[in-house]
Amino acid sequence: MRGTVLPATLSDVTLWAKLADGRIVEGESNIPKADGKIIEIGCRPARPPALPRVIQAIDEADFIIIGPGSLYTSIIPNLLVPDIAAAIDRAQVPRIYVCNVMTQPGETTDYSVVDHIEAIDRACGRALFDAVLIQRSPPSAVALERYAQEKSHPVGFDREAILRSGRRIIAANVMDEEANGLVRHNPQRLSRILMRWYQKNA
Repeated sequence: MRGTVLPATLSDVTLWAKLADGRIVEGESNIPKADGKIIEIGCRPARPPALPRVIQAIDEADFIIIGPGSLYTSIIPNLLVPDIAAAIDRAQVPRIYVCNVMTQPGETTDYSVVDHIEAIDRACGRALFDAVLIQRSPPSAVALERYAQEKSHPVGFDREAILRSGRRIIAANVMDEEANGLVRHNPQRLSRILMRWYQKNA
């Protein structure tokens, strides 16, 4: 598969986050380091214009997939561009969020799958994605110990809570684990699962 990488906006944008303790932290790299609970995310200037080719690509898409990646500093910033969120909202095609396997200290500490979904909904002011893909089996004890040292844990999921959020669930084993316990999504396995789901639901 060939792809084209496009920036969400050409504006010079600064990401900011409001933390539960009242602090306002600016800068993508500074937000996780602040080690606080994020309650709001935004950018300056607010409402940056989208690159027109991005809107065209979304309008012409057969399938829209977002994730995995850092929730507040990689995923949501793209959706803070109003025209991008609006284009995804009006798209009449399957739209899937691929949830992270592990929590990220400083961003999603103690987050469940539903917490990830609700954070996206709050940032966009609407529910953009119809389904969520989650890792079915947990990592090994070696991986759990490795990540626990970094205060990171598997993203828990409550099936009923996800369904109540209005999302369909795709539970599959899409994770690779290295000998040292490092876990990542396997791109080939992930793409096969996504394409199989698309063929059944398009």
